[in-house]
Amino acid sequence: MTSTHRTRWLASTLLALITLGIVATPAPAALAHDNLLDTVPGADETVTQLDDVALTFSGELIDFSQASFAQVQGPDGLFYESSCSTIDRNILTTPVALGEPGVYTVLWNAVSSDGHPISESFTFTYAPTGIEPGLGWDKPACGNEQSRIQPAKASPSAAPTTEPPAADTPPPAVSAGENEVASIAIPLIIAVAVIGAAVITATVVVRQVKTKKHDRLSADVHTDTKE
Repeated sequence: MTSTHRTRWLASTLLALITLGIVATPAPAALAHDNLLDTVPGADETVTQLDDVALTFSGELIDFSQASFAQVQGPDGLFYESSCSTIDRNILTTPVALGEPGVYTVLWNAVSSDGHPISESFTFTYAPTGIEPGLGWDKPACGNEQSRIQPAKASPSAAPTTEPPAADTPPPAVSAGENEVASIAIPLIIAVAVIGAAVITATVVVRQVKTKKHDRLSADVHTDTKE
């Protein structure tokens, strides 16, 4: 075998070995999708109190523009996240203020360490005792902090109402003392009115008499003057 052939053979063999090594080498662990390891609360678990929903993954999550989040939807279809989810390495935490008892659904989405999004959902039952229920929101917290509302707090539309007719107001009750004063005052007023009328009548009569006398005297004087 000449040196030229030997060189070509060595080059071909080396290339084949390199290709075989690349194919046989397993992909790095970092290229594998992360998995959900644990949830609080657990799937199908019943809880009596809950402040946060926590999801633990097998690798660190990528926090890119709120791409990793969890939504907690109540039996009434409203959302009960107090604020958007936060990430601490491989743990996704979502604060909640749950409402009425019932089955709640957690819908989560996470960007794993290899850059691929993963998502799933699970349910749990909320059975509180002596806890005032929170008010749900019409939209999830993440991405809607400024636009979401709580329907229970929205002002109801004013419905036209017809006021019932006012009931007749009974006259105020009169006390015994007031009755006694009234029983004395009324006759007194009548008596004063009668006396006043009599005085006026007498005055008119006296004036008429005086007028007649004056006229008579004037007539007599006139007669005597003629004679």
